[in-house]
Amino acid sequence: MLLLLCLLNTELFSQMIPYRVGWKWGYSDTAGKLIVNPVYDLADFYEHGLAFVKKDSFFYGVNTKGEIITEPYMQYGKFSFGLCPVTNKRHQSYFIDSTGKNVFNKVFSAAENFSEGLSVVSMKNKCGIINTIGEWVREPDFDSSSLYFKSGFLLAKRHGKFVYIDRHGKELLLAENLRPAGIFSEGMAAVYCETKSIINNTIDVKTNLQFIDSSGNVVLSKFVSDGEDYTDYVNYQKEFIDGKAIVNVANQLAYDRYLMDKKGNFSHVYSYTQHLGDSMFLGVIGYMLPTVRIYNSSYDVMGDFSSILSSVGTFGNHLLAVQNRAGYWGYCDSNTKMIIPFIYESADAFNKGYAIVKKQGRFGVINSQGKEFFVEQ
Repeated sequence: MLLLLCLLNTELFSQMIPYRVGWKWGYSDTAGKLIVNPVYDLADFYEHGLAFVKKDSFFYGVNTKGEIITEPYMQYGKFSFGLCPVTNKRHQSYFIDSTGKNVFNKVFSAAENFSEGLSVVSMKNKCGIINTIGEWVREPDFDSSSLYFKSGFLLAKRHGKFVYIDRHGKELLLAENLRPAGIFSEGMAAVYCETKSIINNTIDVKTNLQFIDSSGNVVLSKFVSDGEDYTDYVNYQKEFIDGKAIVNVANQLAYDRYLMDKKGNFSHVYSYTQHLGDSMFLGVIGYMLPTVRIYNSSYDVMGDFSSILSSVGTFGNHLLAVQNRAGYWGYCDSNTKMIIPFIYESADAFNKGYAIVKKQGRFGVINSQGKEFFVEQ
Protein backbone atom coordinates (compact mmCIF):
# COMPACT_ATOMS: atom_id res chain seq x y z
CA MET A 1 0.00 0.00 0.00
CA LEU A 2 2.85 2.40 0.84
CA LEU A 3 4.48 1.80 -2.56
CA LEU A 4 1.14 2.48 -4.29
CA LEU A 5 0.74 5.75 -2.40
CA CYS A 6 4.29 6.80 -3.35
CA LEU A 7 3.59 6.06 -7.01
CA LEU A 8 0.31 7.98 -6.88
CA ASN A 9 2.02 10.95 -5.22
CA THR A 10 4.82 10.93 -7.81
CA GLU A 11 2.22 10.92 -10.58
CA LEU A 12 0.37 13.81 -8.92
CA PHE A 13 3.50 15.95 -8.65
CA SER A 14 4.40 15.33 -12.28
CA GLN A 15 0.96 16.60 -13.30
CA MET A 16 1.47 19.98 -11.64
CA ILE A 17 3.12 22.41 -14.05
CA PRO A 18 4.26 25.95 -13.22
CA TYR A 19 1.77 28.21 -15.03
CA ARG A 20 2.06 31.97 -15.53
CA VAL A 21 -0.86 34.34 -16.01
CA GLY A 22 0.44 37.82 -16.78
CA TRP A 23 3.11 38.47 -14.18
CA LYS A 24 1.85 35.94 -11.59
CA TRP A 25 2.53 32.21 -11.27
CA GLY A 26 0.51 29.25 -10.07
CA TYR A 27 0.19 25.61 -11.14
CA SER A 28 -1.89 23.81 -13.74
CA ASP A 29 -2.42 20.25 -14.86
CA THR A 30 -0.86 18.97 -18.09
CA ALA A 31 -3.83 20.28 -20.08
CA GLY A 32 -3.31 23.81 -18.78
CA LYS A 33 -6.22 23.83 -16.30
CA LEU A 34 -5.30 25.83 -13.19
CA ILE A 35 -4.90 23.84 -9.96
CA VAL A 36 -3.18 26.52 -7.84
CA ASN A 37 -4.20 30.11 -8.51
CA PRO A 38 -1.46 32.42 -9.85
CA VAL A 39 -0.49 34.49 -6.81
CA TYR A 40 3.31 34.09 -6.78
CA ASP A 41 6.07 36.05 -8.51
CA LEU A 42 7.79 32.84 -9.69
CA ALA A 43 7.12 29.12 -9.41
CA ASP A 44 9.44 26.15 -9.84
CA PHE A 45 8.65 22.49 -10.52
CA TYR A 46 7.63 20.10 -7.75
CA GLU A 47 10.21 17.70 -6.36
CA HIS A 48 9.33 15.15 -3.69
CA GLY A 49 6.00 16.91 -3.10
CA LEU A 50 7.55 20.32 -2.48
CA ALA A 51 7.95 23.26 -4.86
CA PHE A 52 9.67 26.59 -4.41
CA VAL A 53 7.87 29.83 -5.22
CA LYS A 54 8.90 33.47 -4.97
CA LYS A 55 6.90 36.10 -3.13
CA ASP A 56 7.97 39.57 -1.97
CA SER A 57 11.62 38.98 -2.98
CA PHE A 58 11.96 35.70 -1.04
CA PHE A 59 11.52 32.01 -1.87
CA TYR A 60 9.22 29.67 0.04
CA GLY A 61 8.46 25.96 -0.06
CA VAL A 62 4.83 25.13 -0.86
CA ASN A 63 2.86 21.89 -0.66
CA THR A 64 0.70 20.45 -3.44
CA LYS A 65 -2.13 22.80 -2.46
CA GLY A 66 0.13 25.78 -3.09
CA GLU A 67 0.30 26.59 0.64
CA ILE A 68 3.51 28.02 2.09
CA ILE A 69 4.99 25.59 4.63
CA THR A 70 8.54 26.95 5.17
CA GLU A 71 10.29 30.05 6.35
CA PRO A 72 11.50 32.51 3.68
CA TYR A 73 14.70 31.64 1.82
CA MET A 74 17.22 33.73 -0.05
CA GLN A 75 18.10 30.79 -2.29
CA TYR A 76 17.53 27.07 -2.70
CA GLY A 77 19.06 24.12 -4.52
CA LYS A 78 17.81 20.83 -5.95
CA PHE A 79 16.47 17.75 -4.22
CA SER A 80 18.82 14.79 -4.26
CA PHE A 81 18.53 11.77 -1.97
CA GLY A 82 15.40 13.47 -0.61
CA LEU A 83 17.42 16.47 0.62
CA CYS A 84 17.61 20.05 -0.65
CA PRO A 85 19.96 22.85 0.49
CA VAL A 86 18.40 26.22 1.36
CA THR A 87 19.66 29.53 2.73
CA ASN A 88 17.42 31.64 4.97
CA LYS A 89 17.29 35.39 5.58
CA ARG A 90 19.89 35.06 8.34
CA HIS A 91 22.35 33.66 5.78
CA GLN A 92 22.15 30.23 7.42
CA SER A 93 22.28 27.24 5.08
CA TYR A 94 20.81 23.83 5.90
CA PHE A 95 19.10 20.83 4.32
CA ILE A 96 15.35 20.27 4.25
CA ASP A 97 13.15 17.32 3.35
CA SER A 98 9.79 17.47 1.58
CA THR A 99 8.12 18.82 4.73
CA GLY A 100 10.53 21.74 4.99
CA LYS A 101 12.18 20.34 8.12
CA ASN A 102 15.87 20.96 8.84
CA VAL A 103 16.76 17.27 8.75
CA PHE A 104 20.20 17.45 10.39
CA ASN A 105 19.46 20.25 12.87
CA LYS A 106 22.68 21.84 11.65
CA VAL A 107 23.39 25.13 9.92
CA PHE A 108 26.28 25.97 7.61
CA SER A 109 27.67 29.09 5.94
CA ALA A 110 26.85 27.53 2.55
CA ALA A 111 25.72 24.15 1.25
CA GLU A 112 25.67 22.54 -2.20
CA ASN A 113 23.36 19.91 -3.68
CA PHE A 114 24.10 16.30 -2.82
CA SER A 115 25.94 14.34 -5.51
CA GLU A 116 26.89 10.69 -5.28
CA GLY A 117 25.59 10.76 -1.69
CA LEU A 118 27.87 13.62 -0.57
CA SER A 119 27.63 17.39 -0.26
CA VAL A 120 30.18 20.19 0.01
CA VAL A 121 29.38 22.58 2.87
CA SER A 122 31.30 25.48 4.37
CA MET A 123 31.81 26.78 7.89
CA LYS A 124 34.06 29.65 9.00
CA ASN A 125 35.41 30.18 5.47
CA LYS A 126 36.48 26.54 5.08
CA CYS A 127 34.83 23.75 3.11
CA GLY A 128 34.06 20.23 4.24
CA ILE A 129 32.04 17.18 3.16
CA ILE A 130 28.99 15.55 4.74
CA ASN A 131 26.99 12.43 3.89
CA THR A 132 23.22 11.99 3.63
CA ILE A 133 22.77 11.48 7.36
CA GLY A 134 24.66 14.66 8.20
CA GLU A 135 27.91 13.07 9.33
CA TRP A 136 31.25 14.62 8.51
CA VAL A 137 33.13 12.69 5.85
CA ARG A 138 35.77 15.40 5.99
CA GLU A 139 35.62 18.29 8.41
CA PRO A 140 36.14 21.76 6.93
CA ASP A 141 39.80 22.27 6.01
CA PHE A 142 39.96 23.14 2.30
CA ASP A 143 39.40 26.51 0.68
CA SER A 144 37.27 25.80 -2.40
CA SER A 145 36.22 22.98 -4.67
CA SER A 146 34.19 21.87 -7.63
CA LEU A 147 30.50 21.86 -6.76
CA TYR A 148 29.83 18.14 -7.08
CA PHE A 149 31.40 14.74 -6.75
CA LYS A 150 31.88 12.98 -10.09
CA SER A 151 33.24 9.46 -10.51
CA GLY A 152 33.85 9.35 -6.77
CA PHE A 153 36.06 12.45 -6.54
CA LEU A 154 35.94 16.16 -5.80
CA LEU A 155 38.50 18.62 -7.15
CA ALA A 156 39.48 20.88 -4.24
CA LYS A 157 42.00 23.59 -3.43
CA ARG A 158 43.90 23.47 -0.15
CA HIS A 159 46.87 25.61 0.87
CA GLY A 160 47.06 26.96 -2.68
CA LYS A 161 47.29 23.48 -4.21
CA PHE A 162 44.68 21.54 -6.17
CA VAL A 163 43.94 18.03 -4.91
CA TYR A 164 41.46 15.24 -5.56
CA ILE A 165 39.37 14.13 -2.58
CA ASP A 166 37.64 10.75 -2.68
CA ARG A 167 34.26 9.81 -1.23
CA HIS A 168 35.93 8.81 2.06
CA GLY A 169 37.43 12.29 2.48
CA LYS A 170 40.95 11.14 1.63
CA GLU A 171 43.24 12.90 -0.83
CA LEU A 172 44.34 10.95 -3.87
CA LEU A 173 48.10 10.49 -3.84
CA LEU A 174 49.67 11.69 -7.09
CA ALA A 175 53.25 11.56 -8.28
CA GLU A 176 55.15 14.77 -7.46
CA ASN A 177 55.31 15.80 -11.11
CA LEU A 178 51.54 15.55 -11.64
CA ARG A 179 48.99 18.28 -10.94
CA PRO A 180 45.23 18.25 -11.57
CA ALA A 181 44.02 19.78 -14.83
CA GLY A 182 40.32 18.99 -14.47
CA ILE A 183 37.64 17.09 -12.62
CA PHE A 184 37.19 13.33 -12.63
CA SER A 185 34.61 12.09 -15.11
CA GLU A 186 33.74 8.57 -16.22
CA GLY A 187 36.62 7.20 -14.17
CA MET A 188 39.40 9.42 -15.55
CA ALA A 189 40.86 12.85 -14.88
CA ALA A 190 43.16 15.12 -16.84
CA VAL A 191 46.47 16.06 -15.22
CA TYR A 192 49.51 18.00 -16.31
CA CYS A 193 52.87 16.25 -16.06
CA GLU A 194 56.01 18.35 -15.53
CA THR A 195 59.30 17.05 -16.88
CA LYS A 196 62.50 18.89 -15.98
CA SER A 197 65.75 18.85 -17.95
CA ILE A 198 68.90 20.96 -18.10
CA ILE A 199 69.57 22.80 -21.35
CA ASN A 200 72.60 25.12 -21.55
CA ASN A 201 72.91 25.11 -17.76
CA THR A 202 69.29 26.22 -17.46
CA ILE A 203 66.47 24.15 -16.03
CA ASP A 204 63.85 23.63 -18.70
CA VAL A 205 60.34 22.58 -17.61
CA LYS A 206 58.07 20.90 -20.12
CA THR A 207 54.40 20.31 -19.32
CA ASN A 208 52.37 17.61 -21.05
CA LEU A 209 48.76 16.56 -20.73
CA GLN A 210 48.06 13.09 -19.37
CA PHE A 211 45.09 11.21 -17.90
CA ILE A 212 44.93 9.21 -14.68
CA ASP A 213 42.53 6.59 -13.34
CA SER A 214 40.90 6.49 -9.91
CA SER A 215 44.09 5.02 -8.41
CA GLY A 216 46.13 8.01 -9.53
CA ASN A 217 48.00 5.98 -12.13
CA VAL A 218 48.66 7.46 -15.56
CA VAL A 219 46.66 5.48 -18.12
CA LEU A 220 46.92 7.79 -21.12
CA SER A 221 49.98 9.84 -22.02
CA LYS A 222 50.47 9.51 -25.78
CA PHE A 223 48.27 11.23 -28.35
CA VAL A 224 48.84 10.14 -31.93
CA SER A 225 46.33 10.60 -34.75
CA ASP A 226 46.76 9.85 -38.47
CA GLY A 227 50.48 9.39 -37.93
CA GLU A 228 50.88 12.79 -36.23
CA ASP A 229 52.19 12.90 -32.67
CA TYR A 230 50.37 15.59 -30.68
CA THR A 231 51.76 14.60 -27.28
CA ASP A 232 53.79 17.79 -26.81
CA TYR A 233 51.02 20.12 -27.97
CA VAL A 234 47.64 18.87 -26.83
CA ASN A 235 45.87 20.61 -23.93
CA TYR A 236 42.69 20.02 -22.00
CA GLN A 237 39.32 21.57 -22.77
CA LYS A 238 36.45 19.46 -21.36
CA GLU A 239 35.98 16.29 -19.32
CA PHE A 240 34.71 12.95 -20.58
CA ILE A 241 31.00 12.95 -21.34
CA ASP A 242 29.42 10.03 -23.19
CA GLY A 243 32.89 8.52 -23.63
CA LYS A 244 34.55 11.54 -25.24
CA ALA A 245 36.73 14.34 -23.89
CA ILE A 246 37.51 17.56 -25.75
CA VAL A 247 41.15 18.52 -26.30
CA ASN A 248 42.85 21.39 -28.13
CA VAL A 249 45.92 21.63 -30.34
CA ALA A 250 47.25 25.08 -31.19
CA ASN A 251 47.22 26.19 -34.83
CA GLN A 252 48.25 29.44 -36.53
CA LEU A 253 44.90 31.10 -35.79
CA ALA A 254 43.76 29.66 -32.48
CA TYR A 255 43.11 25.99 -31.72
CA ASP A 256 42.05 22.89 -33.53
CA ARG A 257 39.62 20.91 -31.41
CA TYR A 258 39.18 17.16 -31.23
CA LEU A 259 36.89 14.71 -29.51
CA MET A 260 39.03 12.03 -27.92
CA ASP A 261 38.03 8.60 -26.62
CA LYS A 262 39.52 6.91 -23.56
CA LYS A 263 42.22 5.21 -25.63
CA GLY A 264 43.49 8.52 -26.97
CA ASN A 265 41.97 8.18 -30.44
CA PHE A 266 41.06 11.50 -32.04
CA SER A 267 37.99 12.45 -34.04
CA HIS A 268 38.05 14.60 -37.16
CA VAL A 269 39.53 18.04 -36.62
CA TYR A 270 37.01 20.76 -35.78
CA SER A 271 37.24 24.49 -35.36
CA TYR A 272 34.78 24.05 -32.48
CA THR A 273 33.12 21.09 -30.80
CA GLN A 274 30.70 20.69 -27.92
CA HIS A 275 29.07 17.92 -25.90
CA LEU A 276 25.34 17.91 -26.58
CA GLY A 277 24.20 14.96 -24.44
CA ASP A 278 22.37 11.83 -25.63
CA SER A 279 25.80 10.67 -26.96
CA MET A 280 25.65 13.44 -29.55
CA PHE A 281 28.28 16.07 -30.31
CA LEU A 282 28.39 19.36 -32.17
CA GLY A 283 31.16 19.68 -34.73
CA VAL A 284 32.04 22.89 -36.58
CA ILE A 285 34.35 22.64 -39.59
CA GLY A 286 36.04 25.79 -40.90
CA TYR A 287 36.24 29.36 -39.66
CA MET A 288 35.11 31.79 -42.36
CA LEU A 289 32.15 29.79 -43.73
CA PRO A 290 31.75 27.07 -41.13
CA THR A 291 29.81 23.84 -41.56
CA VAL A 292 27.84 23.01 -38.41
CA ARG A 293 26.77 19.41 -37.86
CA ILE A 294 25.53 16.98 -35.21
CA TYR A 295 27.56 13.76 -34.88
CA ASN A 296 26.89 10.57 -32.96
CA SER A 297 29.49 8.72 -30.88
CA SER A 298 30.83 6.99 -34.02
CA TYR A 299 31.27 10.40 -35.68
CA ASP A 300 28.52 9.70 -38.19
CA VAL A 301 26.74 12.86 -39.35
CA MET A 302 23.23 12.90 -37.89
CA GLY A 303 22.19 16.31 -39.15
CA ASP A 304 23.53 19.39 -40.92
CA PHE A 305 22.39 22.90 -40.00
CA SER A 306 21.57 24.73 -43.23
CA SER A 307 21.66 28.12 -41.52
CA ILE A 308 24.46 29.41 -39.33
CA LEU A 309 23.59 29.37 -35.64
CA SER A 310 24.66 31.73 -32.88
CA SER A 311 24.52 29.25 -30.04
CA VAL A 312 23.57 25.68 -29.16
CA GLY A 313 22.40 24.22 -25.84
CA THR A 314 22.20 20.59 -24.77
CA PHE A 315 19.82 17.74 -25.49
CA GLY A 316 16.96 17.06 -23.11
CA ASN A 317 14.20 14.59 -23.92
CA HIS A 318 15.83 14.22 -27.37
CA LEU A 319 15.33 17.91 -28.20
CA LEU A 320 18.17 20.40 -28.63
CA ALA A 321 17.86 24.13 -27.90
CA VAL A 322 19.38 26.18 -30.76
CA GLN A 323 19.64 29.93 -31.37
CA ASN A 324 19.50 31.51 -34.83
CA ARG A 325 21.45 34.53 -36.06
CA ALA A 326 18.52 36.82 -35.19
CA GLY A 327 18.92 35.84 -31.54
CA TYR A 328 15.83 33.66 -31.17
CA TRP A 329 15.73 30.15 -29.76
CA GLY A 330 13.87 27.03 -30.81
CA TYR A 331 14.31 23.27 -30.57
CA CYS A 332 15.40 20.66 -33.11
CA ASP A 333 15.89 16.89 -33.05
CA SER A 334 19.17 15.02 -33.58
CA ASN A 335 18.69 15.25 -37.36
CA THR A 336 18.49 19.08 -37.06
CA LYS A 337 14.81 19.07 -37.98
CA MET A 338 13.11 22.00 -36.24
CA ILE A 339 10.41 20.77 -33.87
CA ILE A 340 9.65 24.02 -32.03
CA PRO A 341 10.24 27.23 -34.04
CA PHE A 342 12.62 30.10 -33.30
CA ILE A 343 10.27 32.27 -31.24
CA TYR A 344 11.90 32.47 -27.80
CA GLU A 345 14.43 34.88 -26.33
CA SER A 346 16.01 32.11 -24.24
CA ALA A 347 15.45 28.37 -23.93
CA ASP A 348 16.64 25.83 -21.36
CA ALA A 349 17.06 22.11 -21.93
CA PHE A 350 13.98 19.93 -21.57
CA ASN A 351 13.65 17.85 -18.41
CA LYS A 352 10.87 15.33 -17.85
CA GLY A 353 9.00 16.75 -20.82
CA TYR A 354 9.11 20.45 -19.93
CA ALA A 355 11.44 23.40 -20.47
CA ILE A 356 11.69 27.00 -19.30
CA VAL A 357 11.70 29.62 -22.06
CA LYS A 358 11.55 33.40 -22.29
CA LYS A 359 9.08 35.18 -24.54
CA GLN A 360 8.33 38.89 -24.76
CA GLY A 361 10.58 39.51 -21.78
CA ARG A 362 8.83 37.01 -19.48
CA PHE A 363 9.66 33.44 -18.52
CA GLY A 364 7.29 30.55 -18.99
CA VAL A 365 7.05 26.78 -19.36
CA ILE A 366 6.45 24.75 -22.52
CA ASN A 367 6.10 21.02 -23.12
CA SER A 368 7.93 18.99 -25.76
CA GLN A 369 5.10 19.53 -28.24
CA GLY A 370 5.48 23.30 -27.92
CA LYS A 371 2.36 23.85 -25.79
CA GLU A 372 2.80 27.01 -23.71
CA PHE A 373 1.82 27.05 -20.05
CA PHE A 374 1.43 30.80 -19.83
CA VAL A 375 -0.94 33.48 -21.03
CA GLU A 376 -0.49 37.23 -21.24
CA GLN A 377 -2.85 39.78 -19.70
